[in-house]
Amino acid sequence: MYEISQATRKISEILADLAANAGERVRLRDLVNALGDRAFGLLILIFALPNAVGLGTIPGLSTVFGVPQMFIAAQMALGWHKPWLPDWVLDKSLARGDFLTMVNKSTPYLQRAERMLKPRWGFMSSYFAERLLGLVFLVMATIVSMPIPGGNWPPAVAMAFISIGLVERDGLYIIVGLGVAVIAVLIAGAVIGAAAAAVYFAVTHLFGG
Repeated sequence: MYEISQATRKISEILADLAANAGERVRLRDLVNALGDRAFGLLILIFALPNAVGLGTIPGLSTVFGVPQMFIAAQMALGWHKPWLPDWVLDKSLARGDFLTMVNKSTPYLQRAERMLKPRWGFMSSYFAERLLGLVFLVMATIVSMPIPGGNWPPAVAMAFISIGLVERDGLYIIVGLGVAVIAVLIAGAVIGAAAAAVYFAVTHLFGG
């Protein structure tokens, strides 16, 4: 897979090129090498897309894309200029068919978003803002990894909006993503709180507390 020049490319076009040039297996190493300077935002977007467009049940997608989200988010928060992933993560792969399904499913959504994207509110995508957004990504990635029924969709959508905004320097999309992130945290908190309460009442009932 070759490195794609993306300085002025649309996200949907970059993904289409990645899919068109994919081999039988698509390795994370290929994606990182191809995405170049925009790798942080685009990698977060690619990792979020399966759950954001309802494909999280495809075997392999969650496994391949789950762990790297936390690596990338932590590095953004620390101010790294280029993403780094260990070899055992970079060598993870998924079938070309599953990758094509993800690209084909997400492309219409991305194209609609791209028609409204434009550089604005630059302070939302500044160097300092990216550090804070890295922390948001880390929280969202943690929620996605939790076994919450239906709970992986809101944080994935939040990451998709924020990452699109970062790549295209559109602060409005970042703010929308932050709003969805708040909803994701509230849902996760409610589910975790309800589970904790259920365990507490079960234990107190069992032991007569």
